[in-house]
Amino acid sequence: MKIDLPATTLKTEKRGDVKRLRREGKIPAVLYGHKEKTKKIYVEQKDFKKVLDAMKDETVIVNLKIGSKGFPCVIKSLQQNPLEETLLHIDFQHIHKKEKIRATVPIHALGEAPGVKKGGILDIHLHEVQVRCLPDALPSHIDVDISNLELGEAIHIKDIQAPNVEFELTADTTVVSILVPRALEVEVKAPAEEEVVAAEEGEEEGEEEAKGEKEGKEKKEATEEKKGVKEEKKGKEAPRGEK
Repeated sequence: MKIDLPATTLKTEKRGDVKRLRREGKIPAVLYGHKEKTKKIYVEQKDFKKVLDAMKDETVIVNLKIGSKGFPCVIKSLQQNPLEETLLHIDFQHIHKKEKIRATVPIHALGEAPGVKKGGILDIHLHEVQVRCLPDALPSHIDVDISNLELGEAIHIKDIQAPNVEFELTADTTVVSILVPRALEVEVKAPAEEEVVAAEEGEEEGEEEAKGEKEGKEKKEATEEKKGVKEEKKGKEAPRGEK
């Protein structure tokens, strides 16, 4: 997203000028770029508010207008008063079409995950991500479709489609996942464990049956062998009364 923002060259002549500017609703800032001389400027708080509002959901390229010249910029840092929650200073980086820039891009999760409908918990690990790309390729935000995520599944950086954009995080970094609550995890595991136990018991019964058949066969063979020996011995004995 691109937003025009008027700015004025800042010339501080005496001590206290910066504080006076802030009291008047102006924010001191600097504009710098590659091999460029840093410019001291200021912007009106009321004008900068629309940039802040847009930055909540999107990456913004600011077209900083100083006099008749325009400077496409990204905001590199914001200094804020922690007590009053007012802005103290802004750093603008002048960008060029042929030079890659680093920027922070918001992540938007789209859809409803089936895993959530089944009792899972949607865990968004990253709400924004650091990227590096040419200005024209810089996305205002990155959409992540979660409509196919089941229990225990996740989406990683490597699963995101962003043409001509390099991610500063590793490919295996988790972006969003569906957590399985412990109570649900026990409920899911219970039937599986019962099946395993039943299978093991079935195997044991099969082994016992096979063992019994084997023992019975061996016992039968032993009995038949013993009977055969007796008959053979009896046949060899001479009948009584014969000489």
